[in-house]
Amino acid sequence: MAIGFGMARRRQFKGICWDVLNNFVSRYNDLNGYWAVGQFAQIADTGTHNLKFQLRKGVTVPPYPEFSPTSSYYWRMVVRLMTANKMPEVWLSDAAIVFSMAGPTIASCSIEITTDLGKIYHHTKTIAVRPHDQMKEHQRLDRFGPSNQKGV
Repeated sequence: MAIGFGMARRRQFKGICWDVLNNFVSRYNDLNGYWAVGQFAQIADTGTHNLKFQLRKGVTVPPYPEFSPTSSYYWRMVVRLMTANKMPEVWLSDAAIVFSMAGPTIASCSIEITTDLGKIYHHTKTIAVRPHDQMKEHQRLDRFGPSNQKGV
């Protein structure tokens, strides 16, 4: 229970969905020195049009072990945001982020958080993205500066 303004409510998951998904599509979502979303688009561009991050399990479907740290990072982020909102962790049953290419340079990203009561909260965002190309992009070599997945 929250101290001060009132008790925590499960509907706060709406805000958590929004925060996590905006962080996920952010240009600061860095994985191995490159924009993570561009790397997801590269995979989706090769025939796997949907990439599902099962956050609780820390895996992707279809399996891409190099993206497992992303799933784990965003699970921890959901838990951190719940803690900041004074929400008990038992309220969280499952969470997933789905990345899919909707066109050559358009991607759809959505998050679903399932509560212990079975209610699903979700948020969807459409973004412009180009598939990752090492020949056109510079890799971030330092560990300084913004990176959403730093330390993963």
